[in-house]
Amino acid sequence: MVIRCLNFGSLWWLRPGNQVSDPLRFSAHAAVFNTTGFVAAGREHRLWHVAGVIRVNLGMHQGTHDARYFENANFECAGIEHRGGWNRLLLGRRLRRSDPVEGVLLCTRSSAVGRINFDDHWHEESIQVIAGSAWRGVQETLILASPGAHFQTEEGCWEVKWDGLTRN
Repeated sequence: MVIRCLNFGSLWWLRPGNQVSDPLRFSAHAAVFNTTGFVAAGREHRLWHVAGVIRVNLGMHQGTHDARYFENANFECAGIEHRGGWNRLLLGRRLRRSDPVEGVLLCTRSSAVGRINFDDHWHEESIQVIAGSAWRGVQETLILASPGAHFQTEEGCWEVKWDGLTRN
């Protein structure tokens, strides 16, 4: 499937390749991960209520030195996989912006769209949660949604568009 990555969670980290002597250990043979969470006092806090990550194998994206390379771009993707107790979304090769988009990846933040009541029916079936974190009343949720999907927060109903969110 083709997904459009609009934005990502707050936490990024690199997992180097396995061979310590490998000169490409921190580049072509490494993987980068992203998820929801918070940074406070120099420490990262995942605080997941839905555990999950986005994985990028850097060998498929040569010359990538900035996470912004992945924003507002289309990628090949097989969809969400379940690994142990976690969700995982693997981004494949980068595609042209003109390729038809089947899914939209975005991170919702309660400061921008309002808090989600996860105990309620807050989204349509065409929205899948990859990861979600909450801390001190603030939420961050990574979702994969079909364009046109709707979800509800305390601020109202939102529609996922291929280029962002609109409030209904």
